[in-house]
Amino acid sequence: MKPPPRAERLGYMDTEGPPATVPGDLHDTLAELPGDAGIEPLAPSAARTQEAAQGTAASGPLARIEVLDRDGRVRHALNVTAWPVSIGRAIDNDIVLDDPHVAPRHAVIEADTAGAPRLRVLPGRNGMRWGRRKLSAGGEPVLLAESGTAASAGTAARWTGAPTGIELTAGLTRLRLRRAGDALEPERELVVGSGRYAGTLVLALLLWLWLLAEHWIGLDPGSKAADWLPPLVGAPLALTGWCLAWALASKIFQHRFEFWPHVAVAVRGLLVVEVASFVLLWLSGLSGRPIFAQLITGVAAAVGLVTLWAHARLVLPQQRRALAWAAAAAYVAGAAILLALNQQRHERWFAELYSHILPPPALQWLTPKPRDAFVRRAEQLRPALEKSRADAAAEQKEMGEDGEDE
Repeated sequence: MKPPPRAERLGYMDTEGPPATVPGDLHDTLAELPGDAGIEPLAPSAARTQEAAQGTAASGPLARIEVLDRDGRVRHALNVTAWPVSIGRAIDNDIVLDDPHVAPRHAVIEADTAGAPRLRVLPGRNGMRWGRRKLSAGGEPVLLAESGTAASAGTAARWTGAPTGIELTAGLTRLRLRRAGDALEPERELVVGSGRYAGTLVLALLLWLWLLAEHWIGLDPGSKAADWLPPLVGAPLALTGWCLAWALASKIFQHRFEFWPHVAVAVRGLLVVEVASFVLLWLSGLSGRPIFAQLITGVAAAVGLVTLWAHARLVLPQQRRALAWAAAAAYVAGAAILLALNQQRHERWFAELYSHILPPPALQWLTPKPRDAFVRRAEQLRPALEKSRADAAAEQKEMGEDGEDE
């Protein structure tokens, strides 16, 4: 008896496009031969095995479909040597997914007239997702093509920094389609040996010495030895605990205990904050312009968020773009809240009125003003100060009357 065509075995009818070259066609052709032709019809599995071996020997795999785990690692993969490829929960699919949100016959990836893969989501309750795009069940086939990612015949594709492959989601299962011409990320350098963390250790030592010098400048004469405990012991212990926590997160999500990479991120972030604060503070003092001192909080917050993003990127490298957007949104929201609070409390955008550092007069960039000019400018502050005093007196009087009424 003639076996059913492959389209019926997969549970769908190909109503458009050219006939695909599939292992089932070979089976049907052999089945239609006369009985005395000396050739026995192959079983579907044998036909597929024979054609796959021929395709692999001729030109190698056409593509590779990978099933990913929650961390983006490949759980299992299928080298595609002929289209179409069926996806579903039934065990006779090419890719079997153990996901209750996937139909027994969920989707088929086939080839169009030019040989490019296209996705057909079969009828069912749940569709699929291609990146952020929702694909409805039973909808029209979608061409899985991204401009600039696949190489033309005889040429090598150039990696543009985008993730390699086409991300698909069926139910709660993530899949990735990689074509033979897709560009790959360049090989990363593997640093081994005793000098692997030498740069990080040097920067950590510089940061520690910087903190010690800053603490020494701020100490009063006659300070106790216990006053040196925070920079001597507290800072190294805090840095170690911070990096250990991030390393444990990397162990959970990436299965690697990346302590030293997190130390490198934290040390560089802290050094940038210290140097930027020092430079802005002295620029404010030398120039006499408080705007530089007012920028210290914003710059420190920006560097801190970039440092947090770098830590999180080591833990979740697949989500680095989403993490970057989250960090940017947090910075904008935090800056808006801080400016609004300053306006409410001090009636100005910045809390700092002037620089709190006074460099030697010989180093200042501005020419000192004459005393008479300073007095005249100070007189201009009298109306504002009188208004503030009157407002404070009125508020105090109102509070006193409310207390007497109670």
